[in-house]
Amino acid sequence: MSFRALTLILAVAAVVLCTFVQTTEALNAATIKTILKAHNTARAKHHAPALKWNKTLATYAQNWSNKCKFEHSNGNYGENLALGYPNWTSVITDGWYGEYKEYDYSNPGFSMDTGHFTQVVWKSTTEVGCGVKVCNNLGQGYQLYTCSYKDYGNVEGEFAENVLAP
Repeated sequence: MSFRALTLILAVAAVVLCTFVQTTEALNAATIKTILKAHNTARAKHHAPALKWNKTLATYAQNWSNKCKFEHSNGNYGENLALGYPNWTSVITDGWYGEYKEYDYSNPGFSMDTGHFTQVVWKSTTEVGCGVKVCNNLGQGYQLYTCSYKDYGNVEGEFAENVLAP
């Protein structure tokens, strides 16, 4: 094998490896702070205590995002997914929390139109961990965002005491 061919192979391998590392590593401290701030700003409006970051939940969420499946994991945690948003603030504030406009406090309960919102503000949820991955199989350059929550929300019969009006 020529030196030129070997150099080309190594360059391609380096690009592939860098792409993999960039899309699967744990979130940095600044990103975690952004995620917590967006969640906790929304939660404060609904009289819910601030969430704390949980590394186990973050690992679970990252592992799920890495699968590049836009469907729920059906694990033991609450879960919100999003696809195609430009950043975490947009996902949490505009996407998930934005569903608050559709929630009916006079008839508390689960709805497919408000399930992300209710999980974000669910009062008895105390911890969150999140992950993200670029998943080109779901759309060119699309990022799959996953947040896992403990204790999980959207429990039938518990909406009135966990999803409080602003």
